[in-house]
Amino acid sequence: MPIFKIYTNTLKSEIPDGFLLEASSFIAKQLGKPESYVTVRVHPEQMMCHGGSTAPCASVELLSLGSLGPTNNNEHAKAISDFIEKQLKIPRKRFFINFVDLDASNIALGGETFG
Repeated sequence: MPIFKIYTNTLKSEIPDGFLLEASSFIAKQLGKPESYVTVRVHPEQMMCHGGSTAPCASVELLSLGSLGPTNNNEHAKAISDFIEKQLKIPRKRFFINFVDLDASNIALGGETFG
């Protein structure tokens, strides 16, 4: 049940058509999870700065039940950075990625937790 969140000062009109679905497919493949469990949220036009500059930047969060951790996060960071830089034209040095490995008892779908 990955949740991929991108907060960016990029204009909504500059987010490519189809980005949400491309991001959903990308995250599912990257984490080896069914796409039916993936949620993608993009928050454009945020008032934000990074490193003392308001040039294009982002704050990225990836939450997942499993598939994250010390052995996987470097690989995920490179792939996500490549994806965002290519798709949104935000340089990889202009965003942090926060990985959150969720506990199954804290996640519910259809009225029941996973744990």
